[in-house]
Amino acid sequence: MTAIYLIRHGQASFGKAEYDCLSELGEQQAVHIGDCFRVRIGNFDKVVRGSMQRHQQTTNGCLSAMGQTAIEPQVDAAWNEYDHQDILAQFNSELATAQGVKTYMSKQDNPHKSLEKVIAQAFNRWISSQHNDDYIESWPDYQHRIQTALANLISGLDGEKRVAVFSSGGPIALLSQAILGVPAENLMTLNWTLVNCGITKLISTQKGIILSSLNEHSTFEGNNKHLLTYK
Repeated sequence: MTAIYLIRHGQASFGKAEYDCLSELGEQQAVHIGDCFRVRIGNFDKVVRGSMQRHQQTTNGCLSAMGQTAIEPQVDAAWNEYDHQDILAQFNSELATAQGVKTYMSKQDNPHKSLEKVIAQAFNRWISSQHNDDYIESWPDYQHRIQTALANLISGLDGEKRVAVFSSGGPIALLSQAILGVPAENLMTLNWTLVNCGITKLISTQKGIILSSLNEHSTFEGNNKHLLTYK
């Protein structure tokens, strides 16, 4: 039996030209979750991360706080997030860049509500699979990539009992939904609830995969509530 900890990256730089980079708060979150893991489990037997910069930075911060800097994380791009900019651009070309998103929001009476609505519409279009050829990575291809990433991780285990995977909200939400049998169209509803550096724990057994916990983030409550973010 192996515990697989799916760890969402720390707060990225949402709304900036370079989104794929932890904010100062995101760096603090990564260190904090590492402190918690050090007390909670001691060490990881294996570490896997996506190839995005925010995955690397979160991994480094967490492992440093755990005192596990000697372990060499396995880099697997199959754990990367979807291309949110492409998904938005295919729905509305005005949203093709971070600056375009800012310009769009500046024109709205209720910027944040309008942005949430257009994001939901863009992702519904992607998930519908009615326009697969429009995207750099279609929804079916994305699903297959993430599910294969987990299958490959499990098949490659060699007695490891505690495995960390540093990834993003999309892959974590997708795998959780698949295990629970939740319809794919609810991906973003679940994804919006995932906190930065939240922990989703899977248990791999001979009988299959069990979702032990989803989006666990009690460490960001109480005196640490200032570290709680969702983007």
